[in-house]
Amino acid sequence: MRTRGRVGAGVSRAVVALAVLAALALPAVAKSQGTEPVPPGVAAAISQVTSQPRYAHAVFGFGVRDLASGQVLFEQSGDTPFVPASIMKSFSTSGALNALGPDYRFRTPVFRTGRVRRGVLRRNLVLVASGDMSLGLREKPGGSLFFDSAPNFDHTYANAGLHTVPVDGNPLAGLNSLARQVARSGIRRVAGDVVIDDRLFKTFFGWPDVSVSPASPIVVNDNRIDITTIPGARAGDRATVRWRPHTAAYRVRGRPRTVAAGSETALNVTQPSPGVFEVSGQIAADAGPTLRVGEIPDPAAFARTAFIQALERAGVEVAARRTGPNPRMLLPRRRSYRVGRRVALHVSATLKEFTKVVLKTSHNPGADLMACLNAVGIGSRDCEDGLVAETSYFTGLGVDPASVYIFDGAGGVERERVTPNAMTAFFRAIELARPSGQPPQPSRPIGDAFRESLAVLGRDGDLAESQRDSPAAGHVRAKTGTSASFTPAGQGILTARNFVAYVDAKSGRQVVVAVMIGGRVPVTSIDDIFSVANDGEAIAAAMQQGY
Repeated sequence: MRTRGRVGAGVSRAVVALAVLAALALPAVAKSQGTEPVPPGVAAAISQVTSQPRYAHAVFGFGVRDLASGQVLFEQSGDTPFVPASIMKSFSTSGALNALGPDYRFRTPVFRTGRVRRGVLRRNLVLVASGDMSLGLREKPGGSLFFDSAPNFDHTYANAGLHTVPVDGNPLAGLNSLARQVARSGIRRVAGDVVIDDRLFKTFFGWPDVSVSPASPIVVNDNRIDITTIPGARAGDRATVRWRPHTAAYRVRGRPRTVAAGSETALNVTQPSPGVFEVSGQIAADAGPTLRVGEIPDPAAFARTAFIQALERAGVEVAARRTGPNPRMLLPRRRSYRVGRRVALHVSATLKEFTKVVLKTSHNPGADLMACLNAVGIGSRDCEDGLVAETSYFTGLGVDPASVYIFDGAGGVERERVTPNAMTAFFRAIELARPSGQPPQPSRPIGDAFRESLAVLGRDGDLAESQRDSPAAGHVRAKTGTSASFTPAGQGILTARNFVAYVDAKSGRQVVVAVMIGGRVPVTSIDDIFSVANDGEAIAAAMQQGY
């Protein structure tokens, strides 16, 4: 989900500048442009939704494609361009699966740059960032990664008015493990410095979801500070503020006030000076613990401080200052690291577990990271080259390049466009695609990993509570996308609510469906946005039953 402006209590309001599709609303139910008549239940569901007054200026696009044959069974406005929002994450994640392979693991090593004498390293320790967006945070026994499911949303959405909680895991788990390994290697004191090698790709601020905390090869707790505010028992009490991870790099200040039960909760996090986050506003006495996040603008400096403190906890003394900029001038030449000087290594879960986190929770910074890794896959350190790689990938699968326009990795750019036909064709093409340069056997198709990464209707991810009691629940794996904004005056406009899915239809047939809502839909609250989402998912559920 993507929302801008004032979505819920405590979210700052921004001026909205939107490019609205200049098209008239289509008839409630168009005749099928496919080769089969529209099932009555599908036609009825579409009519029930599209006839609502709030969709007077909306544009609808639908597509149903047979997975086995590729035959288009039904389409309406199939070649009309829509604002895609987060369904664009399907391009960045599938591109990464193609470039690296579903079973790829991120390897984050630590090297010493000198000799160790009597437990003292005279020179430096270097942690070489690998693009691991978990670095121990989400890791579960058995090799999977934790992700939140609705009604909880990922902590990266905490400032967007959604109900969020901290990720179930230790933000410093990976750094603590590396530090213990350094100690076991025999190093007791680092006389030089500790450096983060973040040269895998260039730190990048150029897309909406990485404009504050950039896309970076080094990631600790999604490069965010989780700040939880707990209300007092009565109006007028000072609220309690807790945060994690605790490091010397950042402190959190501010004591929001408690207001009467049932009042608005309005909490804001600002960064008034380097190394300080401030929480302000109010919290209702009955609100319960409420999460906001502070976004970290210098991930390498943050990780360096956190790693130095992890080393100290492991019994390794570090002579250098804990805080301050990452001393990149001390880095050795790239590709000069020797295996014999490696003193620690963290190995991640497989890439297909990461794509589950990104697609099931619609994880914005993770999707942008995948785009940067796509650039690395073609030998570039510039994140925007990842979009070139993604375009090459989908066109190589036979998708019309004039039907997809990609401007970032997460779907945060309003000028992006896709068509329903392009999305159903793309999902079908992914199904049998294999990683680049890998033999047909025994590697699994990319499609298996991609399909398993999608949220399951009524079961998990951001679709856990949608259509939960419908016979379609459990039979639809989808990526959703939403774009909505609010003006300073409180006017809300939704320009995208999209749903693209693999569907195990009631008949036994497997189909790919696209349900896309664009144009201009007025909304007054986040509840309205969820209501529009439910309308689209009701149509998708009808398609599962009808086909």
